Amino acid sequence: MKKVRFAAAALAVSMLFAATGCSLITITDTKSPSATKAPTEAPTPYQTPAPKYEVSFDADEVFETEIERTAAERIDGFIKGAVALMNTMNKRLCGELDPYAYDSPVLAKNKLKNDEEVKIYEDIERCAEGFLDYRVDHHEYGKDMFLPVTNAVDALRIDRPELFLYCDMKGSTDAYGTSYTLSYYMPNEWLTHVTDDKEAVKEAVALYYKIVDRIIAKMPDGLDNYEKCCYFMLVITLCTEYDVEQTTLLEMYQAYNVLVKGSAVCQGYADALLELMRRAGIRCEVVTGTAPSEGRHAWNKVYSDGKVYYVDVTWYDTDRDIGDFEDGKIDYIFMTEEDLFVSGYVPD
Repeated sequence: MKKVRFAAAALAVSMLFAATGCSLITITDTKSPSATKAPTEAPTPYQTPAPKYEVSFDADEVFETEIERTAAERIDGFIKGAVALMNTMNKRLCGELDPYAYDSPVLAKNKLKNDEEVKIYEDIERCAEGFLDYRVDHHEYGKDMFLPVTNAVDALRIDRPELFLYCDMKGSTDAYGTSYTLSYYMPNEWLTHVTDDKEAVKEAVALYYKIVDRIIAKMPDGLDNYEKCCYFMLVITLCTEYDVEQTTLLEMYQAYNVLVKGSAVCQGYADALLELMRRAGIRCEVVTGTAPSEGRHAWNKVYSDGKVYYVDVTWYDTDRDIGDFEDGKIDYIFMTEEDLFVSGYVPD
């Protein structure tokens, strides 16, 4: 899964050729003044068809905050490159993709075992959204809270994975049991770097979400869900370099590293696509397991008309510069269940 960085500017393609005019020529028979030929109709100058997908940026755009400006500087070039590559797509690899509903009855929250777990789930969700303090103290409950907290956190992680970009429940044990505290950390640093500086965490998270907002806002008009998925996938591959050294594994597994830092492993690629797809209202899941000859791996699952398809953005990303949509390894995107099996993927 080795990946080499390439410059986004190399991917910019000119989508229109300048039209050139043709002169009108009159031919006269000099032997017979009355034999002047009628002028022929001038041929229509050749023009390349207008691109199907377009994106526009205001050169004089005014940003309300410096974070918005930073987000635009980070991602705009990759957005332009992605839209240019979309104009090289000449076939669909699957049908329309199913939408995602945040109030879906299949939410993991609805599978929790009792009201106590639901309350913990909702308390963590509310406090994480507001960067508030929260603690589950075993002294207050009079019992070990490992299972209720674990079940609530696991369900929330499935339903709201974006919250775990910057916080998680961390246990501390005394002679009588374990209590759990909602702990905050800088995105990509995880629980090994818990911090009390919530303002710094908020600022880092704000930049991440401004980049997400920018990608969504600059989508070409009129895209269906399949096209949105392709757009997101191309932005991700253009803005990210695969971390071949993997020197800080725990810090490379987040969408933050893809969209902000530009370096990640497979989990980051998969989480970034999940984030963008859900924000756009498209059903998407992360799948973990083993990949052909590569060991542990992560990819995505999408749905179309009752069928399941798999998208491996990491493996679509390629060692070569991508000059058009099919330069990527398209065998690894929109795979069917049979394709997945034949290619050697084994989901958990």
